Amino acid sequence: MLGKQEPIASGRVVAISPDDGSTIDLKSPALAAFLSWLVPGLGQIVQGRRFKGLLFMAALVPTFLAGMWLGDGRVVYASWKPGDTRWAFICQAGIGAAAIPAMIQSWRLEGPAKQPAFLSTFMAPPLSRGQPVSQAYAAVLVKADPDIDADDFRPLPPWQQFRPPPPPGMLDRRPADQVSIWHKRLGRFFEIGTLYTMLAGMLNVLVVYDAWSGPMHPTPRDEKDKQP
Repeated sequence: MLGKQEPIASGRVVAISPDDGSTIDLKSPALAAFLSWLVPGLGQIVQGRRFKGLLFMAALVPTFLAGMWLGDGRVVYASWKPGDTRWAFICQAGIGAAAIPAMIQSWRLEGPAKQPAFLSTFMAPPLSRGQPVSQAYAAVLVKADPDIDADDFRPLPPWQQFRPPPPPGMLDRRPADQVSIWHKRLGRFFEIGTLYTMLAGMLNVLVVYDAWSGPMHPTPRDEKDKQP
């Protein structure tokens, strides 16, 4: 399935509708594709294809938000740490409004600052055992997360260390990392929320393609097969 484009004299690009053969003016396809990646359907609206843009927006934005709600806002984050590689984020990143803040939060928390932007837990990746964080962020987590208390942090100047490994011979029955806490608290809803946000992100790749190249057309072989 391919989009059919034709240049016009003004340098703009038009696509051919697969339904009636009419032309569709793809205004600023690169910009439109970026806007549709940022927010599903926004690029089509800018191109003047308002009905299609609103249709995409109405289908994908609620799907993504439903996944966030089911996962208590925890299911979209970027993490490439050993033992916590968030492969689901590759699919979720199909929606830029989610990908950009998640990547910023990951960079801030795992970088020199050791705390997410604005000390917000929104889209911040979960802490792993022994991970150092700023004292300010440790205080935020103690207040915001009912499953984390002050005893979960050990001073590691100038940082606070989250649930350091227990001494030899001692058994720590608490979840080893923050993502385990989320799984324990949310149960199956963590995975269901992850699935919803992944589906929204993957489907938005097609929306981005539509903004860039126009509607998809059947290949010549498909058209031949439809002939009586």
